[in-house]
Amino acid sequence: MTPFQRGATYERISKADAGDEDGVIRQGEDTAELAQRRGIPIEGRRFRDNDKSATHGKHRPDYERLMAAVKRGEVDVIIVYMLGRLWRNRRERAEGMEILRKHGVSVLCVKGPELDLTTAAGRLLAGLLGEVDTFEVEQMSEREQREMRQRVERGQVPTGPRCYGYTADGSEVIDSEAAEVRKMFEAIAAGATLSGIATDLNRREVLNRNGKPWSHNSVRYMLQNERYAGLREYNGTTYAGKWPAIVTEDQWRQAVAMITDPSRKTSPGPARKWLLSGIALCAICGDGTTVTSAQSVSSAGGKSYASYRTYKCRGPVKHLSRKADPIDGLIAGTEPGQPLGIVPRLLVREDAAGLLLDDERPDMEELTAKAAALRARLRNMTDAFADDDEADALEFKRAVRRVKDRLAEIEQQMTSPARAAVLGDLVRSDDPVAMWAALPLDRKRAAVDMLMTVTIHRGKPGRGFDPESVEIVPKIG
Repeated sequence: MTPFQRGATYERISKADAGDEDGVIRQGEDTAELAQRRGIPIEGRRFRDNDKSATHGKHRPDYERLMAAVKRGEVDVIIVYMLGRLWRNRRERAEGMEILRKHGVSVLCVKGPELDLTTAAGRLLAGLLGEVDTFEVEQMSEREQREMRQRVERGQVPTGPRCYGYTADGSEVIDSEAAEVRKMFEAIAAGATLSGIATDLNRREVLNRNGKPWSHNSVRYMLQNERYAGLREYNGTTYAGKWPAIVTEDQWRQAVAMITDPSRKTSPGPARKWLLSGIALCAICGDGTTVTSAQSVSSAGGKSYASYRTYKCRGPVKHLSRKADPIDGLIAGTEPGQPLGIVPRLLVREDAAGLLLDDERPDMEELTAKAAALRARLRNMTDAFADDDEADALEFKRAVRRVKDRLAEIEQQMTSPARAAVLGDLVRSDDPVAMWAALPLDRKRAAVDMLMTVTIHRGKPGRGFDPESVEIVPKIG
């Protein structure tokens, strides 16, 4: 007759393909057969964790229920396929053995001995067998890590889920997705927010790799993924990969620096909805307090009318409240039949390229002189070619190309990278007004914040909108 009257079985497999429970089913069949052969009643006390690793401390719900049953005195023997299915790390094994010792519970293994954990000999044997299991797991982990490092050093494509922009095996670029990836990196460099980028993608019905809408965090994760620059980081070291890059290393590093900048607000949440909220200053406070936005409802005679947007002081005393639409129109307006706003007027000026110049360069005067000399040389070369009937056209083109290349190099040195990222495509556009009108709101906000300081004063009752009540101080240009 068996000494055990309250048996329980436990099965676990660490890795299983989706929907594949064959491994734990086989364990369950073998443990049930052993219980029947030994005449041990289990009466529904069967516990199973599928695809749960004990080695890495993953939560194992049924193991925890099993230990709870042991503590309640409901189990006097646990039947497992082998001891390694019950414990695979030292800490958990030590804790589990102490619980079983305290409550007088033994362990029976289909592939292994019977372990009476109430005796010193039984605990010694369990400890030795457990150390063998731990050794095998750690040795396998070392092999896997070495294999991983070798793959990284050789520049092989990472394994795992498909990366947006690449084919399933990661070796080739998907052109349509890669174009969206580049747009995202360009947008973050131009001052767009993570939420703004996600909103733009979802508005255009561009889905992520799983066929779902984008979120703030999915955009953040993607822009910080070094894989898009053809790189791979492993244990703090960056290695070059052999798959095609979608963006340059500089673009990737710039995106990471901007996203991880502590001064940048990147918390998830709705994107800004209005042009100047959090950017414009309140003139009444005089302490640098920015204005916030609100929705107000006009009323008269006890009746409510159409709602309208307002800018209010962010401070505790709401002493400033101005209608937002005319202020936004003054700054950014492109409405047909209405005067252009201040920003689009700057963009259509003949000297708009000057908005990109890096005024803080100590050698800016020298570079400006060099650029002027090269432009003068181009004019002289063109005049000389026009007057010389025997001039060689091919030689002239080559000479002009060399001068233009040198001029482009000088102009690049004169350009502020930060200004070029935010304003470059606008300044160089054939139709800057149309491009400005089509920009997402967060891009417009970044441009306004770079170009000027906007301070809102109180309006005068009964006088309508007074442009002079909005103070504009240029930051550049």
